[in-house]
Amino acid sequence: MTGLKRSLLVVLGIAALAIPAGAVAKQGENHGTGKAKGHRPHDVAYVFKGSYAGDGSVEVKAGNSRVRKGGYVGQTVAFDLSAARILVGDTNGDGQRNLDDVETGDWVLVKARLPRTDPGDQPFDAKRLTDQTHNPGKQKGPKNHS
Repeated sequence: MTGLKRSLLVVLGIAALAIPAGAVAKQGENHGTGKAKGHRPHDVAYVFKGSYAGDGSVEVKAGNSRVRKGGYVGQTVAFDLSAARILVGDTNGDGQRNLDDVETGDWVLVKARLPRTDPGDQPFDAKRLTDQTHNPGKQKGPKNHS
């Protein structure tokens, strides 16, 4: 009978190795589903396009799908531009390119990274403001064709 016990143990050992590890995982541990509990939604890019209304606010005329679906088109949206990168030409001639160079009515593009589902309350933290009316890449004066 020792041979029979030994054969039974070998068969049980092989069967234990043949069972995949996922089959013995506990229910509710979300193994490989990508739906882990306790994680907040990730931030996504919101791109607001419109005319600068002064004091860090923009009259939104267009935007990416997040802006359109969020209902921001046609509204005046406030932004916190203190940490934003400002891309604008030097319009006031002081040698610096900053928010003072952005004039009311300029066409601007504002990028912000906000939570995907609920962006929260205004003012939104802006990452970048680009003044497309006074683009820093535009040359002023006549072009020299030599």
